Amino acid sequence: MNISTNKRIIFIGYLVIAIVVVLILKLYFLQVMSGEVYAEAATQNITRTRSTAAPRGNIYDRNGKLLIESVPTVGVAVDPYIVLKREDILSTLSSKLGLSYYDLKAKLEKTKTTYIDRVIIKQDIDKETLVYLKENSQSLPGVEIVNIFLRKYNYGYLASHVLGYTGEIDEAKLKQEKNKAGYEGGDQIGLTGVEEQYEGILKGIKGKIVYEVDPLGRPTNIVEQTDYIPGNNIYLTIDIELQKYVEETLATQLEAIRQKKVGKTDINFNAGGGSVVVLDAKTGEVLAMASYPTYDPSVFIGGISTANWAQLNDPARKFPLNNRAIMSFPPGSVFKIVPAYAGLSEGVINKSSVIFDAGTWYGLGTDYPKFCWNKSGHGGLNILGGIQNSCDVFFYEVSLRLYLKNKNSEELLQKYAKLLGFGAKTGIDLPSEDPGLIPDKAWKKEWFKNDKANSIWFPGDTVNMGIGQGDLLVSPLQLAYAYMTLANRGKQYVPHVLKEIKNESGANVADLSQSKFNDLELNQEYVNIIESGFNLVTRQGTGASAFRTFPLDKIPVAGKTGTAEFWGHQDYAWFASYAPISNPQYVVAVMLEEAGGGGANAAPIAEKIYEYLYHIESQQQVKPVDNFGD
Repeated sequence: MNISTNKRIIFIGYLVIAIVVVLILKLYFLQVMSGEVYAEAATQNITRTRSTAAPRGNIYDRNGKLLIESVPTVGVAVDPYIVLKREDILSTLSSKLGLSYYDLKAKLEKTKTTYIDRVIIKQDIDKETLVYLKENSQSLPGVEIVNIFLRKYNYGYLASHVLGYTGEIDEAKLKQEKNKAGYEGGDQIGLTGVEEQYEGILKGIKGKIVYEVDPLGRPTNIVEQTDYIPGNNIYLTIDIELQKYVEETLATQLEAIRQKKVGKTDINFNAGGGSVVVLDAKTGEVLAMASYPTYDPSVFIGGISTANWAQLNDPARKFPLNNRAIMSFPPGSVFKIVPAYAGLSEGVINKSSVIFDAGTWYGLGTDYPKFCWNKSGHGGLNILGGIQNSCDVFFYEVSLRLYLKNKNSEELLQKYAKLLGFGAKTGIDLPSEDPGLIPDKAWKKEWFKNDKANSIWFPGDTVNMGIGQGDLLVSPLQLAYAYMTLANRGKQYVPHVLKEIKNESGANVADLSQSKFNDLELNQEYVNIIESGFNLVTRQGTGASAFRTFPLDKIPVAGKTGTAEFWGHQDYAWFASYAPISNPQYVVAVMLEEAGGGGANAAPIAEKIYEYLYHIESQQQVKPVDNFGD
């Protein structure tokens, strides 16, 4: 054997030794150094977790009456991996569950799940369908009966706009940051009202089942199981019996108004919708909030049908899903609370100031006459008479004086409107509240930026706004809020519908009965003057006919009527009030769409509500009265 051969053998030997050393080191690293990491990964690879539904918390009224509860029911869930391969199963499910074949198939194709996950395709199935699916389970692989929870509405349509409804969470909501944890496809989520506002409180915590799975991800064994935790229960400020009375009274009055003619024409009032808000004057608690037309939230249980959804959004049905209590409309003379307080505060009038009303006012010049609702005029009036008779000329003059002071540099009418809560959300704990609109120079300049001639704020704009007209928009809730502030001599309580939160065992999670307030430090003399005017409204003025049989000597009511012109529509009727004057307990605000005069048609609703609140035997039916004024 020569030297070169020996060298090759030695080289091969070293090479083999090197390879063996590398393999040993690699094996040591895998088994010792990374053993725990790979063991954990292996465990994760053989288990999958599946959630189980948790019931939402119940909703009660202020007296503990159960309004909405979660009830267990059964639904149908499917495994898309199996069902999509079987046309016969898709056809059977479509037929038995009343689902569109193509919609069902499209839904499953879009769903991304593991073998553990299921897609709920139908909720609250009837007994006949349940029996069929169970009896034919062998021929329906991938189809499963699951236990779920659905809402039950114990009072039907009552307070539906406050309570809201739930529905299946969609892709858009699943992508929202607040919904990324704890939600998955098929889950129910609050979509409107209290159900939406307090979703995080009402939503329970899901249970879970940890499965051991084979290499293909198919379950073989249960490793761990955790029970669900129900959502917390909430107690509202609403009194459901008062709510029932208010809703029925509102509906009855609107029906009666629809039988009336507009003035001397042959045209009936449309009176298609309206709203009533009743507040606890001392706390801001919403005792009742009615909006008409209304709807039955039970149509959303298990998913609303296309036909029902179309009906609820049909303009001919006046959009029953809209909560008119937190929507904005032209307010008319109920807004005169603002120029009244602003005029006194800014010294452009005092208690003794007299303004003469001849029926026509030429404060803007003879080329721009403006008229009082009383064409013959009211004669000379001080502020008490101006409020009592809702005299337009009186408030034209006050508003013009506010405009002229400091050449409108401070926009005083707007300033006091915002002070009393108009033009901004009240902060009520309900979604979709409209802030309304207090138009000013900046708003008009922006709104008419392409129409320079109309982009300037004119004196007439302030004058119109002073009687609640022009571009001004106010919600019934904002109106109740402003009148509650006056009733409390400047203390502003935020309106709210949540009173208490309790867990499943009944223990308090949060007690919201102590309401905080913001003190505006209103001038008490001016408040008393305005209140005296409101007292005259129900005793002798534009609201007197509605309160003609009410015991005002025992329970004095401060009120203000309003009739708002709305271009392209019949007049809107308003009434805002609180009682009793000496120690206010309740605030009642009424708005009726296309229903004529506030004194004639809105005030009678408030009178009936006060009769209910004070347990007074009714002396008159709820119906439009022959009344003058707005």
